[in-house]
Parts: sequence; structure tokens; C-alpha cells
Amino acid sequence: MDHDVDDVAFLTSANHYRTSGSQSGIHKRSLYEHGGVAICSQRKALIIASIFLGVLFLTAIIIAYFGPQNDCPCIGMKPMFLTEENGVDASRTVIPIATNGEVFPWNNLRLPTFVRPERYHINIHPNLTTLEVKGQTSIDFRVEKSTDYIVFHSKNLTITEKILINRKNNEKIEINKMLEYSAGQQIFMELDDELQKEENYTLVIKYTTRLGRELEGFYLSSYITRSGEKKYLATTHFEPTYARSAFPCFDEPQFKARFKMSILRDRFHISLFNMPIRSTDDIGFYMGTGLVRDDFYESVEMSTYLVAFVVCDYNHTDTKTSKNITVSVYAPTDLLPQASFALSTATKILEHYEDFFGVPYPLPKQDLIAIPDFGAGAMENWGLITYRETSILYDAEETSVAAHQWVAVVVAHELAHQWFGNLVTMRWWNDLWLNEGFASFLEYLGVDHVMPGWSMMDQFILDKTQQGLHLDALSTSHPISVTVYDPVEIEAIFDSISYSKGAAILYMLEKFLSQDILRRGLNDYLNTHKYGNADTKDLWTVLSKHTNQTLDVKSIMDTWTRQMGFPLVTIKRENATSGTFYATQNRFLLTANVPNITIIRQPSSPFKYKWYIPLNYYSDRSNYQKVDTVWMNMTNVTFEVDPKVIWIKANVNQSGYFRVNYSVELWDAIIIQLQKDHKVFSPADRASLLDDAFTLSRAGVVNVTLPLRMCMYLRKERDYVPWATALEHLQNWSKFLGEASPYRMFQEFMKHLLEPIANEIGWEDSGTHLQKLLRSDILASAILCEVEPVTTEARNKFHKWMHEGARISPNLREVVYTAGIKYGGVKEWLYCWARYNSTRIPSERKLLLKVLGAASDPWILQRYLLSTLNRDIIKPQDVKTVLGVVAANPDGQLQAWRHLKARWGTLQSLFGNGTFTMGGLITAVTSHFASEYDFKEVSDFFRPMDVGSGTRALQQSMEMIQLNVHWVKENEESIFNWLAKNSFSQ
Repeated sequence: MDHDVDDVAFLTSANHYRTSGSQSGIHKRSLYEHGGVAICSQRKALIIASIFLGVLFLTAIIIAYFGPQNDCPCIGMKPMFLTEENGVDASRTVIPIATNGEVFPWNNLRLPTFVRPERYHINIHPNLTTLEVKGQTSIDFRVEKSTDYIVFHSKNLTITEKILINRKNNEKIEINKMLEYSAGQQIFMELDDELQKEENYTLVIKYTTRLGRELEGFYLSSYITRSGEKKYLATTHFEPTYARSAFPCFDEPQFKARFKMSILRDRFHISLFNMPIRSTDDIGFYMGTGLVRDDFYESVEMSTYLVAFVVCDYNHTDTKTSKNITVSVYAPTDLLPQASFALSTATKILEHYEDFFGVPYPLPKQDLIAIPDFGAGAMENWGLITYRETSILYDAEETSVAAHQWVAVVVAHELAHQWFGNLVTMRWWNDLWLNEGFASFLEYLGVDHVMPGWSMMDQFILDKTQQGLHLDALSTSHPISVTVYDPVEIEAIFDSISYSKGAAILYMLEKFLSQDILRRGLNDYLNTHKYGNADTKDLWTVLSKHTNQTLDVKSIMDTWTRQMGFPLVTIKRENATSGTFYATQNRFLLTANVPNITIIRQPSSPFKYKWYIPLNYYSDRSNYQKVDTVWMNMTNVTFEVDPKVIWIKANVNQSGYFRVNYSVELWDAIIIQLQKDHKVFSPADRASLLDDAFTLSRAGVVNVTLPLRMCMYLRKERDYVPWATALEHLQNWSKFLGEASPYRMFQEFMKHLLEPIANEIGWEDSGTHLQKLLRSDILASAILCEVEPVTTEARNKFHKWMHEGARISPNLREVVYTAGIKYGGVKEWLYCWARYNSTRIPSERKLLLKVLGAASDPWILQRYLLSTLNRDIIKPQDVKTVLGVVAANPDGQLQAWRHLKARWGTLQSLFGNGTFTMGGLITAVTSHFASEYDFKEVSDFFRPMDVGSGTRALQQSMEMIQLNVHWVKENEESIFNWLAKNSFSQ
């Protein structure tokens, strides 16, 4: 949305009338005037006057009876005063009906913008025994135009009292009528007196509700102490549209306000809010319980989705930054020793971000709290960040380097949001990527600063660029900046496009601007819009300014944010002895060559699917530290290199968000170079070559034997990033080929690639951070494709652990546990299940949850799937993990699908259609299907269903299955012949 648009329906109509009249007058003058003198008979004058008066009278009748009443949009119509940018669905024709059966007068999922909240004072008392919540919210607001109604959000709140006060004279204003529209989660109040323009009012609402068990709004969570006692806490998660279920509010990001909070609790609990406690008062006994009221300092201006409060019995550990900001981590007392890493990391990164952005952190404290039941990885509430336990707790003796890195990355991500998202907030959810893309990019820069040995920017391409490209190659993708209207649509865009693609295009932007220009631009952007809202255009404008207008950043980046997908750049040489190279660009679609595929209608692009591409490259005549760049300005391009060049490598370190295809001769030269000396390419470039080759073969752009030939060099590869890239593709191929003729030979091919590095890397848990990550991935893959020496050693270690209590290094546990469960029986599985239920280490619980799905016994897998139906055994937040690991197991894929079908209704009641979890379940269970029968089953099952925010994920899963089916059918024979010819069997 470019600008806020006020409710000016009548003004717009009047202006239109005046303009039309003026134009009409000019036209009539040319007809009726001659020499400036009107020529008109008396009779004609009377006729004209009569017609004019008649038209005026008819117009008055129409306005009186059919025009907008109280400036509300007409029922079933798009409001005249709101444009498409305001989030109005022009096709929306549903007549909203209030809970009492009356027509609800406001027919727009967005609130009117002429009422602006300035301050909330929330008093709330959650009873953790009865689950009843009593609240009172006072909203100070200002009106920007006179109105006799107000509209705000409320969901599942029972309003018991309501008072509206004019703050100018402290007089009460009668509320004639209050209507609730449940589907829109809105309240409409019709007032006895008109609220006057630019005056201030206070709305006081008393209400009751209940603590939910869903992982949204104000809800109940619980944990088990070391002694086995179950403890309860009340916590919040409001993003994107759940604040309205905790207190009545104007629940859109543009309505920023200050918040004062008062929480009633029993004396055995503590309460937390975005701000520190100002005072605590003992208010005596209430219903047999001694209650305490905590009053908190008023917050800075912020959006409702960033409000957070918690009532719990936790303890905490804290420290201060160099600028005296208090940083604290809250957790159950016996888990607090695992909080030290998060505390130190948060403190360092907070100080780094203050320096990096050049903008001080604006609050007096920053709390981080571990929540036992939490749907997301974490949530960036300003001053009170909530985390899953696995995203904040770390035990140096029990947690792997991968889990260690995860904690650092999530802490850095949420702290980046304190500036991007909290200090400056998108105006509407269509620009969610401004929040999530920036945080997903900055998290890697932040961790790279505090952990320079972790090579985070090499890992960036694995976790962000490649993940974004994977989803964005589907016809069911969406632009980064995407139109969304209702809460279900908003939920659906919390995906790899907003997060990973958003991060990847910012990484590309940093590379062609330079980090110095980017930093200066971000400092300007944050200072210009702090405590307010911004949109994508505002960011591009500031960055263009800091290039001294040498680059039109908006024109360049609009091609990446306002159209879906990305380009495939194809590079060819004029002839074998020429130094002239041609680079062409076309949109890349994985399913472009799949006949009869069900593809949703592709939206038109304002740029006709062309991009501004910073095409950088080096050749065998230079190296990856001497890079040239040529711009493809929505065009193809020709460039010159040394005629003696044998190969070039484009998209250096996969810093650009696009794929590269080469002519057959250039691909052959690159493969020869990889076999001869792969280190002339950087690790990131080797990863990008593998990623492009595998993906282009999936799309039918290159022969399927190309990635197979390229992989042969992996027997000499010893770096983490290329191996991680290759293993993901190879394991996917293994799943797709599970029922195809080359499957056994393909397993032998994988063994052939893995055996040299598996033997060399060994079982000693030593080396750098990346070497430890590599060891874990290589050995785990060797287990899955049954590399005999690795399997034998892993099973021996499992036996000693199970029967003799031998310790296993945290970085080898996934390998050992997987082998014990995959090749063991019921005893081995039950032993790990018991460990899962008894360990106090969240990262260990997460690991065990993953490996328990590796069993080969269908009876065990069925028991495991059924355990997800009991939230006291498997937390709802972990259901997707369980279904996903069973579905990824060749022995459990069909069981996971049958479970999803049989229990769909139960899962819907657990999560609801409004949450992105349902889409994640569909993807996790079905995306590896590769037979026409499976496609028909999935299609038939979901055809009659409304899956809510999972709709896009379902469409993407269906497209992936069709791609898998086509790929196997087209390539099964070629893969078989190549593997047979090269014979990798032992």
C-alpha cells in the first residue's frame, strides 16, 4: 500500500461531480456561446431549468435511500474510499451478518482508517486454574473525520460493559447499538452523538474470555519439572492477527499505539510484559487466592501483534550491555543452566546491531523466554521475545553443533526484528518480507560477527538461497510483495518466499551495492521511519539516495519483489575459439515441460517475467577472487572474455537469486575441471554448480546424466557446503526412485560416493565447526544407504550406550540413534522412546523425536503416529515433525499418508484452518510421492475440502507430485542405463 486512504466517499463523489460539471460546461460553451454571448430562448431556458431541478431532486432521492449510510461501504460492494492497495477484495460480495442476525454495516476486512488509537491500558487477570480470563481495556483514540460509528477487532471475547467518553469534557457518549461479525472478527458500535474531527475519546471495555490450548492468542502452556510435577503458565502469541483474541483492539500493523499493562497474578507467579515492572501492589484475597497486581511502564509506539505478556513461575539469569540495557533469559528453574549461551549471544548481537544500524536499542530491557508449547521457532515481541525451548536452550555437554548453531541463528533473527519489524513496521502484511526477509538475512551477518569460524555466509546459500529457489520454481509460488486480505491469506505467506527469497534478494542487493552503502541506507531508513510504518518503496528510495542516484534501486528490485519466480540465465559461446559469450534470460519453471500438469492460472507480470540481473563471473584464466560483472537490464547481453578461456563460472558464490545453465561444451569443461582440481572453484561455487545441475535436470533442461557425472568428483570433496547440497538432492532422488528400476543401483552409486569420505572423516568428534557438521551429515547418509562399515560401527556404539551406558558425543548421536532404531527392533525403539520422555535437554528431545521415525517395523511406526493424537505425549508443535520423519522413511511413507487421511478432522480441530501448520503437514507427508496412483489419491482426498491457509501449500504439493511422476517416467531408463554402464556395485 502506497498511502493511507481515509474514508472520503462523499468528498470523492462531490469532487467527481464538480469535475464532471466543469468539463461539461466547457463543452457546452463551445456549442451555445458565440462571441461570449449566450444565445438561448426563454422557452428553452425554462425547459433546461426544469430538467436541471428534476435531476437534482432525483439525485437527492437516490442519495437519501441508496447512498452509503454513515459512510459505511454498501453491503456486498467494494467501498469507494478504499483502493486495491488498501486490501479491499474487489470480488468480495458476501453480505456480512452479525451474530444477532442483522446485516453488519461495515463490509470490509480492513478497519476504517479515520479512527487512530493512541494508547491502550490493559488490565487482565488470567486464572490458571479455571482458565477464565477477566479483562478491561481502555483505548484512547483520535478521530480524523467526524463519525457516528467505530469499528474495531474482537475475537471470542464476551463484552460485559462498554463506555465511551469524550476526553475534552469527560462526558459519556451513548452507544446506541453494538454488533459483532464473527467471520470478520469485528465489532461495530453505532453512537448516539457524532464524534468530532481531531478530537480525543476513550473507549472502556470490560470482557471475559478463556485461556485457549491452541498455540495462538492468550493461551495455556505447561511443563513437567524434574520431580515430575506439572506446572502451568499463560503466554501469548499475537502474530499476525491474534491480539484481538486477548483484548479488543485495532489489530492491524499500521495502528501503532502505546501500551500500559496491569496484570493480576497469584503471589507464587511472576508476570512479564514488553516493558519492565513499575510497581507491584498486594490487592488481598480474591476467590480464596492471594493476588498481586503488577503495573508496567508504558511502552513505545508499537503494533498490536508485538504486544506480549506471560504469567509463569520461571526464574531468570541476566546481564547488561555496554549501554546498560538489561538482557535476561527466563526458563524453568532446572533448565536455567542451559540459558547461558543464549544470554551471552543475545548480549553480543544486541551490541553489534546497535553498531551496525547506527540506531540505539530503544527499550530499557530485552527479555528472552523459553515457552514449552510454541508453534513457531520464536516471536519477536518487542522487549519480550518468546522462544521454543529448542531455540533458546543449549547444553555444551549434550547439544550438537547443529542445534548449537540453531540457537544462535534464532536469537540473532529475533533481535534483528527489534529494528526491522518493531521499530519500523510494514504498513500491511503484503510487505511481510520487509520484516522476515531482513531478519533472515541479518541473522547470518549477526552470527557471523560473533562466531566468525562458522562460515555463516557460505551456509547462507544452503539455508536461504537454495530453499527460496526450490519453492519459487513452482507455478504455485507467489511474489514477495503479495496482496493479502483476510487472516487465512496472511498466515499462508509465512513461507520460504517471504523468509528465504526475501533474505536472498537482500544478499544479492548487498553484493551489488556494497555493505557500506547498505548500512548507511538502512540507518537512514530506520531513522526516517522509526516508531512508524513503511513499505517496500520507502526502502528502495532511501537506498537509491545513498548510491547518489547512480542506481535506480526501485526499478531494479521491483523486478524481484513484484513478480513471482526468478530467471534462468543461459550462457553460450559464439564459437570454440571466440571470446564472445551470450547470456539470455527466461523465467525458470520446474514444471514448464510437464505435459497435462494441473497449473493454476499464472498471474500477469508488470515486467513480463524479465529481471535486472547483476551477472558476475570468473573463468579458468582468473579465479573466484577476480570477478567481472555485466548487467542484464531486463534484456539479454553479450560480453567479451579472453578467447583462450575454457570455462566460465557465473553467479559467483550463488550470490544472485537466479540459476545458470551453460552450453553442453561449457558444462563438460566444468565437470572436467571439477575432476581435475575442484578447488579452483570456491566451496559455495561448487555447491551452486551442483544445485543448478540437479535442478535443471529435474526440469528437463539438461540431460539427467549431467548431475550424475558431476557427482563423481565428490569422492574428492571434503567441504561441508557442497556435500550438504549434493546430499539433499541425492536423498530426494532416492525417494523418487523408490519404486523404479534403478533404485538398487542408485543406492550403490551413493555408497560409491560416500565411502571415501566416510572412511576418512572417522568417528572422532574433532575438527572445526563445519567439519563437525559434515561428519554428522556424511555418516547419517551412510546409515540410510547402508554403507557397511559405518552401519556396523554405529550399531556397536548404540549397543554399548543402551546396555553399558557408554556416552555418545552429541554430534554423533543422530547417526548412532538412527542406526540403532533402523536396524533394531521394539526393544531399541522403546529404549529411545523412554529417553525421549525422561530427558530434560530440549535439543535431545528434538533429536529423539526425529530419529524415532526411522524404524523399519510398521507396527512401531503406527504406534508412533498414534502418539501424536495425545497432546500430553507429543506436543502439538511437534506433530509435523513426527509425520514428516515417518513420511521421509521409505518404510513409513504410506503409513504417514494414511494417518493424515484418517485423522484429518482431529488434526484440524487441533490446529484450525487459520494456521500455517496444516499446510506444513500436507507438504511434509505428500511432497515425495512419485506415482500417478499417489497423485490421484491425494487429489481425490483434498478435492472437496477447504484447507484454509494450507491451500497454497496443497497446490504446491500437488504440483511437486506431478513433477516427480513425470521426472521418474522420463528419466528412469536413462538413469538405469548410465548406472549400469558405470557399474558401482561392490
